[in-house]
Amino acid sequence: MGFSDNSIRIYIRLLETGYSSARQLAENLSMARPTVYDNLKLLINDGLVIEKEEENKKLFSIDDVKNLRYLTQTKIEKLKKNEQMINELLPSLNLKASALQPKIKFYSGIDGIKQVLKDLMWNKNIKTLTMWPISEMMDFLGRDYIEELNRRRIRQNISIRGIWPRDKVIDFKSYPFMGVGKGFLRELRTAPKGMTWSMSYWIYEDKVAFISSRAESFGFVIHSRDFADLIKAQFEQIWPLSKPIKAQPQYTDEFLKTL
Repeated sequence: MGFSDNSIRIYIRLLETGYSSARQLAENLSMARPTVYDNLKLLINDGLVIEKEEENKKLFSIDDVKNLRYLTQTKIEKLKKNEQMINELLPSLNLKASALQPKIKFYSGIDGIKQVLKDLMWNKNIKTLTMWPISEMMDFLGRDYIEELNRRRIRQNISIRGIWPRDKVIDFKSYPFMGVGKGFLRELRTAPKGMTWSMSYWIYEDKVAFISSRAESFGFVIHSRDFADLIKAQFEQIWPLSKPIKAQPQYTDEFLKTL
């Protein structure tokens, strides 16, 4: 809900003790008194804490705990208004952004590569294309990460047409979250015989994300409509030459029930 750790500690302490002075809170929480006063003021303004005066001494206590629910609802309503405003602004912002120079963002290490994929996951309701050496990516990024990536991708309606090298396919029985078909929003094919690679790319909107193998451990995103169109044209030449992959439903359909 946006509260600082200090505000949370003060609120919990008041829940435990009832009325307390700022001095008592400062001593019990090992917190500077000005910090206590600053956070009490925030909690009072949000309707979570009340103040009263007894014998010329200010005491503080928790207000009705149901106010937490009301405060949450207020924040949700504000976020929805912000979302609506951003949605209204996006068309003009996209026009301005498209006029800018192409951008290249470089990332290193496993955390950097996950940041590359996070950029993709900001999108919803889009169609994407991938050249994906899946067995290497599974080894590099980890099963749990790729499974969660698939869950989020499906929830956000991001579809895939993907091509795997023949020598780097995986067993659907061992990885049921990699299924194909309508429910998975994924269509897969294996590349022509003799064609293999270790680096991945993923085309989405006017961007192309590249991910290296574990041996080199880096990734980068190129934001350029012309470049995305070039890589897409190459993909579309390989796609009809590739062989469709069909996953075994008895292994993969159980995953869809967990979404």
